[in-house]
Amino acid sequence: MAEKKEAVTATDHVANTVDTGLTASTEYPGQTMGIVALVLSFFTQVPALILGIIAWVWSNKAGVNNVPAKVAVAVSSVLMVLGILAVVGWIVLVASTVGEFGDFDMWGEMGPRGLRS
Repeated sequence: MAEKKEAVTATDHVANTVDTGLTASTEYPGQTMGIVALVLSFFTQVPALILGIIAWVWSNKAGVNNVPAKVAVAVSSVLMVLGILAVVGWIVLVASTVGEFGDFDMWGEMGPRGLRS
């Protein structure tokens, strides 16, 4: 009725050497920064452009192709140009609208200062 107990060592188990794919280092320099730049490129273009260029350079130095950084640079550049064109168009629209009203000349009818009645 006595049970015989054996000592089990770590080398007897296969579970210690199982590779789940999560332990392998697949991250390359600039990968996280490229993803952050891609997300930021839809909200703030200038910081996203700077981060995207930095991530792109870091990845190129490591010899890796960083697609999120390239897309972030492209998206932020295009959105920046579209934003500048929209601001210029808005200024032209407001200037032409104000120009249509002409000179209001509301101060000229009051006469010289001190002689207003």
